[in-house]
Amino acid sequence: MMLRIKGLNGLPLLATAIALTHIGCTNNPYPAGESKRNVHYLNFGEDPKSLDPTFSFTTVESNVLDVITPSYFRYHYLQQNPVRLVLNLGTKEPTRTRTANGGEVWTFTVRKDLRFSNDVCFPDSKGRAITAADFIYAWKRMADPKIGYPLTGVFEDNVIGWKEYAAAFSQDRKGMADPNYDKPFPGVTADPNDPYTFSIHLKRPYPQLRFIMAMHHTTPQAREAVEHYNDEYARHPVGCGAYKLTSYTPKQRLVLERNENASPDIYPTEGDPGDREAGLLADAGKQLPLTDTIVFDMVRESTSSWNLFLQGYLDETTLNANNFQQAMASNGMLSPKMQEMGIELRRAQQSAVYYILFNMKDPLWGGYTPEKRKLRQAVSLVLDSQEFIDLALQGNGTPAQWMLPAGLFGYDKDFKHPYRVVDIERAKKLIAEAGYPGGKDPKTGERLVIYIDCAAITAAARTQYGILKRQIERTGIKVEIRSTPGSIFRDKLIKGEHQCILYGWFADYPDPENFVFLLYGLNAGPGKPNYAWYQNPEYDKLFEKVRDMDDSPERLTLLNQMRDMAVEDSAWIPFYHPEVVTMSHSWVTNTKVHPIARDVLLYRKIDNNLRAQKQLEWNKPVWWPLFAFIGLSIASAIPAAIVVRRRVNRKLRAGGGAS
Repeated sequence: MMLRIKGLNGLPLLATAIALTHIGCTNNPYPAGESKRNVHYLNFGEDPKSLDPTFSFTTVESNVLDVITPSYFRYHYLQQNPVRLVLNLGTKEPTRTRTANGGEVWTFTVRKDLRFSNDVCFPDSKGRAITAADFIYAWKRMADPKIGYPLTGVFEDNVIGWKEYAAAFSQDRKGMADPNYDKPFPGVTADPNDPYTFSIHLKRPYPQLRFIMAMHHTTPQAREAVEHYNDEYARHPVGCGAYKLTSYTPKQRLVLERNENASPDIYPTEGDPGDREAGLLADAGKQLPLTDTIVFDMVRESTSSWNLFLQGYLDETTLNANNFQQAMASNGMLSPKMQEMGIELRRAQQSAVYYILFNMKDPLWGGYTPEKRKLRQAVSLVLDSQEFIDLALQGNGTPAQWMLPAGLFGYDKDFKHPYRVVDIERAKKLIAEAGYPGGKDPKTGERLVIYIDCAAITAAARTQYGILKRQIERTGIKVEIRSTPGSIFRDKLIKGEHQCILYGWFADYPDPENFVFLLYGLNAGPGKPNYAWYQNPEYDKLFEKVRDMDDSPERLTLLNQMRDMAVEDSAWIPFYHPEVVTMSHSWVTNTKVHPIARDVLLYRKIDNNLRAQKQLEWNKPVWWPLFAFIGLSIASAIPAAIVVRRRVNRKLRAGGGAS
């Protein structure tokens, strides 16, 4: 008699076998055949907070927005010494005209071949032509308090009519529509004789406006898109860049595709010395972008993203504390395994600074008396930037003497901060002079305490704050780290409820004003960038002069005077300038790091055939789970088969007796 598995009883076994067969065939996380296409794979880490070009302000979000929503200017990709702006959506350099009352009018003329990408917000889903009115609409959104434009403080006292126009918006409206958008904005006006020309009217000269016109905040925006998507516009930007957003699944994946309406654009034909030898001009003159699709996966766990990179399923990654040991050899070079895989390592100092900041409103650590200054100066004297860089950043950084990074006007490589030399004994002396001998309050005998607020939730971040704590406590002061979720930490900063923080600032544009304005008195307040709540009238007077000046010896002198004032007050302790270290696979080319620009994905080129070959080579099918399962299934099925057969035989014998 033959034993048969009846009905559906065999299907679970069959389904499991099929699933294991697929496991054995591939571990590729992408749809079948996708990685053989002209696709660039990257990791976003976590969902962007917003992709509304008016509101978004993070560097990671800029990597997406700056290829979707370009602006009048952009930075030359290859010519970086020094960095320079080139026309993007503009046809010519803006004109600057001084007015009789000391103000200035900037006039811009935009290209006539610009169109928004195709989108359902437009009639027939076809993107329409762009005019100066779309740039003006973007500036109106910048003035709209509901949007929360992060640089409002830069313009509200300079752009003519900004405050009045902003105040006219309804405060309790629902959605983005507001009749105020139909009214003229006196600070940003259209040319009545040319629909492709507009002007910005300033109360005083502001040379940095050209840099603002290279940021995605000033991209032309379609009112149809904003009002169609309403609050969802933050997840569905509509622009005129080389790419358009075609898919966004929160916590999973974000996809950009080539924009069929993008204006012609080419890869640079000249660069810095050495770029040609490095192969960075091999694609000179070719149409941009060089990649059809960009896929950002939302992989928050660093170990998982690192493994995807090693398997060839991510094209690029950033070196950090979690993967440093695997990636680097003891001599500071890539490990033999990384070299064998053809991985390329790139280092570049970022135009940024990390600093220790005290809240000057704090009753213990804030204030401007000599005693309060000495307390902060003492902390500065025990912070060892180089030790922190070596232990916490794997050597990827440079000790900071002042807030300005190399490459900016005003940076002085020979300047030595008088309180940035490690001197523990001098620090203890200053603490005693401030009224806390041995780091204790003589009235209570209690140790002096610094509360450092942070959003440190990762192991690497906890290590960093542990180093800070150990360094400061060498003075006898007690340090307590107050870690909270990011949203709560941010809320503390906005309200000024912090005492001390470790924070960083990355340049929006390559001008010293973009750094020194962080201590400007009028930028202290809820939601404004002066988180130290620093108020020094003399500093403010100098800043207002520096802000309005083009680079000159006089401007440099004023910058140095501001630096010296801030150093003595020590509301800020400059800590280090970060260095970004990135790795990419051999199939990725045109990988020059830019210190400012965020549209570098336009220039990336992928050899998808080489990638597919390496993915197969590095991810051999693993068949043993399937064979083990089949063997285990057969072994477990034999006893069951014997039992079933015995039951059948008993039934047959019992049936035979009845007849």
